[in-house]
Amino acid sequence: MLQFENVHMQLGTKVVLDGVDLRVSDRDRVAIVGRNGAGKSTLMKIAAGLLPPDGGRILLSRGEDVGYLAQEHAVTEGQTLWQEAQAAVQPILDLELKANDLLQGLDSGALSEKEQMALLEEADRLQEAFRVRGGYRLEADVGRVLSGLGFEAEDWERDTATFSGGWQVRIALARLLLMRPRFLLLDEPTNHLDIETRTWLLHELRAYPGGVVIVGHDRDFLDRLVNRTVEVRMGNVESSAGGYTAWARARVERIAQLSELSRQRTEERERIQAFINRFRYKASKAAAVQSRVKMLQKLPPIEVPTDDKRAQLRFPDPPPADSPMLEIRSVKKAYDGTTVFAGADASVLAGDRILLVGPNGAGKSTLLRMLSGDERPDDGVMQPRPSTRVAWFAQDQARALNPDHTVMQAAAEGDPLLLEQRLRTALGAMLFSGDDVHKLIGVLSGGERSRVALAKILLRRANLLLLDEPTNHLDVETKEALVNALGAWPGALILVSHDRVFANAVANQVWEVGDGTIRRHVGDFDDFLWRKAEEMGVVSRRAPGQTAPDAWLLKGLPTASDGDVGLTGSSKPKVQAAEGAREAVDTVEPESKESWEEAKRRKRESAKREKRLEQLLGIIDELETKLGVIDAQLATPEVGGDWERMQEFLNQRDPLERRRDRAMAEWEQLESQ
Repeated sequence: MLQFENVHMQLGTKVVLDGVDLRVSDRDRVAIVGRNGAGKSTLMKIAAGLLPPDGGRILLSRGEDVGYLAQEHAVTEGQTLWQEAQAAVQPILDLELKANDLLQGLDSGALSEKEQMALLEEADRLQEAFRVRGGYRLEADVGRVLSGLGFEAEDWERDTATFSGGWQVRIALARLLLMRPRFLLLDEPTNHLDIETRTWLLHELRAYPGGVVIVGHDRDFLDRLVNRTVEVRMGNVESSAGGYTAWARARVERIAQLSELSRQRTEERERIQAFINRFRYKASKAAAVQSRVKMLQKLPPIEVPTDDKRAQLRFPDPPPADSPMLEIRSVKKAYDGTTVFAGADASVLAGDRILLVGPNGAGKSTLLRMLSGDERPDDGVMQPRPSTRVAWFAQDQARALNPDHTVMQAAAEGDPLLLEQRLRTALGAMLFSGDDVHKLIGVLSGGERSRVALAKILLRRANLLLLDEPTNHLDVETKEALVNALGAWPGALILVSHDRVFANAVANQVWEVGDGTIRRHVGDFDDFLWRKAEEMGVVSRRAPGQTAPDAWLLKGLPTASDGDVGLTGSSKPKVQAAEGAREAVDTVEPESKESWEEAKRRKRESAKREKRLEQLLGIIDELETKLGVIDAQLATPEVGGDWERMQEFLNQRDPLERRRDRAMAEWEQLESQ
């Protein structure tokens, strides 16, 4: 049991924690939520023993330990990745080494029989401890965890100091998972993780044999992992069952109830005060007045939590753009003999909201850098139209800010010609008001630095935004503000994001990057996941209202060992890999010749339907693309103001739409069969 008992903490003049009581069991999966600066990281550091509280104490059951993952983490220079990971399990390896040393001592011949028996018993105890703690599978575990977190085998001999900051946090996370402390404390662990790694971590934490406490702003990740949500607010904590969405819903309901109680209390106090004011100077009513004064003292006003300041983002209206805004034709790119793109083709149309997906190293960030002009393709054409103005938010944009600049100076880099009032307005939208604009970048939190970096983008009048993980370090409210701002902004967008909720809210198509090509999918990220799961045979059809499956992203999922618990405290069986799932779907066990022939006939018909379904998806995809091009033209001022040209495009559109609808109807009929 990890327990906070009346914990107080003050930083400068600000009371961060004011008598906090909190208990976490080794079966809990707990999310710590709250606004930036509320004290979430402080709470974690106190629990980890890195920050002594001003008052109260932290209690931990005997034999239990805590492991803490900070947002930024240093690694040991001069160590390879494999050595760094193996150091986490060295105490377990030492058990076997000590047992072997004891057994070698038996050969000296100088020990009595009693001493030999004692040595044998101690060696046996150490070997049993080595076995129980998974000593015989340690090497496999190290490889499994490193692979799960996205490291390739060729990375294992690299010096840890050569990895970027985001990858160094992954190294620290790998160490923690291998050490297996009784309580894992993780501060924003999903930052900089791609979709596959995030999915792997989700399943790993579900199967983890101990308590997990996590600070994070990835709503989907929290909803699928935690069984309790704890809000840190104004020095106090409040716990509720369920994930982030359940907590947010309960909080709205609680505030509504408090508002009603506050209204009733205010009316009652006003009624009592009116009686006191009316009869204050009448001697005959003195006793009644005194009674009501005491009554008023027993009825203090009910305080209703007010919403904190929220970011209100608004991007400047973009300049008009020709469509297609940018074309990618036969683009090739390679690094050190490794091909990233081998003849990729794609187009960006006005109004496109494109999500890039693909495993690490597939070329997502390379594609964004080429689109931004920071890199050039080795061959082929990647040419924006003259009317296309690009703004580029790199993944490390917040880190690249000069720590010696003020918030105002950093934001002004977006457009040095802007007046101070315009800068202040933009920064005010990002919750930097008054003297906050004069704070140095170096003293800001990760979330605050990300908001400054976004303000720089906001101040650029672009019509094509390139965003590489824009939501890292942003709290949920600021993410929602960014979603609303992008929804109201008419420009085009290409982004990389591991945040499933954000990606679904923003994207209207997915570009799958990999094998040197770009493959286009119409729809949001969930549509893409369903389609890929169907292609791999993991599911046969899309289930209405059900979360899109993502286990197919992995070659296999973590298996809980004895005593491992998930949300319900029960053991979790190993989840079947995608290949096994496909085999399970295709296998038919005939009981007789007749049933075998019937099964064979059904299988032939099923194969024909599946082939036709694939053909129809291709036809629908092609027609949707053509319709999208026409719709983009219809949306331009030139066509919108010219009736004859508009009618021309509408005449082209009608037969395409009818063909698309017929293909959709046939697809739905075959799918239902």
